[in-house]
Amino acid sequence: MFKSKKLASKTYFNVNYVSYIFIYLAYSSIFVILNNYFPILFFDVLDINRIVLAFIQFLAYSVLLLRPVFASITDKYKINGYQRKYYIIFSGYSLAIIYFFMGLNFTNVFVFGLLLFLVYISSTMLDVSTKSLVIDISPTNEIKKKNFFFIFVGEALGKFFPFILFFFLINDIYSIGSWKTLIICSSLFFMPLLSILPFITESNQLKTQDIEGVKDADYIGLNSPSNSKFTLILLCIFVFLAFSDVIFAFPFFPYLLNKFGHNNFNLFNFILIFYFIISITSSTIGSFLIEKSKPKKVIIILIPILGIIYLLYPIVPFTFFTILYFLGCSLGTIINLNISVYIMNYKKGSKSVYFHLIASFRHLSTFIFLPLGTLLSNYIATEYLIIMGTILLNLSLLPLILINL
Repeated sequence: MFKSKKLASKTYFNVNYVSYIFIYLAYSSIFVILNNYFPILFFDVLDINRIVLAFIQFLAYSVLLLRPVFASITDKYKINGYQRKYYIIFSGYSLAIIYFFMGLNFTNVFVFGLLLFLVYISSTMLDVSTKSLVIDISPTNEIKKKNFFFIFVGEALGKFFPFILFFFLINDIYSIGSWKTLIICSSLFFMPLLSILPFITESNQLKTQDIEGVKDADYIGLNSPSNSKFTLILLCIFVFLAFSDVIFAFPFFPYLLNKFGHNNFNLFNFILIFYFIISITSSTIGSFLIEKSKPKKVIIILIPILGIIYLLYPIVPFTFFTILYFLGCSLGTIINLNISVYIMNYKKGSKSVYFHLIASFRHLSTFIFLPLGTLLSNYIATEYLIIMGTILLNLSLLPLILINL
């Protein structure tokens, strides 16, 4: 019998690793711009009614609830003999093209709402198809962790790229032309990145002779007593609450702009250029912790610490806030990586529907709390939204403690 570590050494580097990085660089960049910088555009530049904006978000984010449906479609229906490949190609290019047109039409809030809806359809299919592919070609935990590491590297780079563009292209926050340049330039950058998608492979990452010698314990997602309906319910509740801190995400950057002023906000964005270094370091630390400790233990320790950092955001001066923000983002990256690996332990058979069913509760949380935060920011201060997000985040520990997985 081959051991897991020996199996890991027999995996081969392929174009998928580069594809994961490029896919999530583009994916993450788009949502950093939409969720971090567009609030400034809508709140402080265009002065769009927040109730209208919350309604548009509510409709657009409803697509996120279709993740299990998209997963089921890619499980059941092949295209040209491939299970996931053409879903990834089509949704990847659709995302880039729709985002490009969004840059030309964001001043019309209703056209923007329609394009945002289409962005979420294509991005959800892209994310579902890619992560389903990872599940398909990762028969062991070692390979699964390696594949997810490249996804998180792509997400880290995707959070770095928009900060560079914003710093160099947005000289005047109140210039509509600068915002159009930001979106169009970023979308044109994504096209050559996504040109790698046709080369993505669905090959299993173990050699045939190695698969024959793998012990059952080396495979992930096998049916077990812990994969009960009660465990599934608890996992869904945990994931739902673990991402409820998005309640203060949309009004957060406008809050920082008004709290610290334009000069400090521009300095903050310049410092964020180096965020990718911390993100990649955090992903590496997260992978190391998964190797050395159980994901559940890491999550239980880090969530309360992240909650304390959130509560300090409104009361510390600019210098300390910047340090705390980087620390909070690092802990968030580590927690997210451990949550992804943890919920992948619940999977029946060779299909990915259960993983996406559980993960859909993350997006249900976004669907409810992000528009709710936008709506409430019209009536209460962002500081209170931060407190609400902190309480909800820590409540996620209650179902997690009860889970035996």
